[in-house]
Amino acid sequence: MADEDRIEEPGPVRPRDDGQLHFAPETAGRTFPVAAPAETTPLGDEPEGTVPATPLWALKERRHGTAHLFGHPARLRAVAGTGDAAVYAVEDGADHCMIGRVVGSEPGGCTYSLVARVDRSTWDALAAGRIDGRAAFAASTDAGLSGTVEGGGAGLGNVFDVDWYPSPADIPAEYLPPSPAVAFTAPLPTADR
Repeated sequence: MADEDRIEEPGPVRPRDDGQLHFAPETAGRTFPVAAPAETTPLGDEPEGTVPATPLWALKERRHGTAHLFGHPARLRAVAGTGDAAVYAVEDGADHCMIGRVVGSEPGGCTYSLVARVDRSTWDALAAGRIDGRAAFAASTDAGLSGTVEGGGAGLGNVFDVDWYPSPADIPAEYLPPSPAVAFTAPLPTADR
């Protein structure tokens, strides 16, 4: 008998019309309740509104500490500085955070953000004005340039890696605060080049 001719009894997990899986109602007592979202949650849907969508998407995509064994670290959505000196932050585990800034954009709609990981004490010093954004990036690890293309009108976007910087000294000076935004004339090559 060919596979397409076989009739199987439905198991406890069944597909929905939208392609998601769900548990059959009669198995509720024997299965762990898992519910697929009815609608996509936009990555930029942030009640604080502190971090603009483009750097926020890049910060979330690059952070490490998303799984926590003993509760969640305090949520952080913050900005230090204004204008070209603005550096944004999100939590990255209990002892670190991701910092980022908008570097520039190109005519095709891609916005580039410099993103890096710092310990909380570096962020605290930046937020308190004891160091500037350039010094915070100089103390960072895992620095890279991310590209974000917004689309769909629903707050959704595509985030991709453009470049990696093995050490803070490798970050181009024009990408560091308080340098003005760069008006790139064409898309930058991606990190998988």
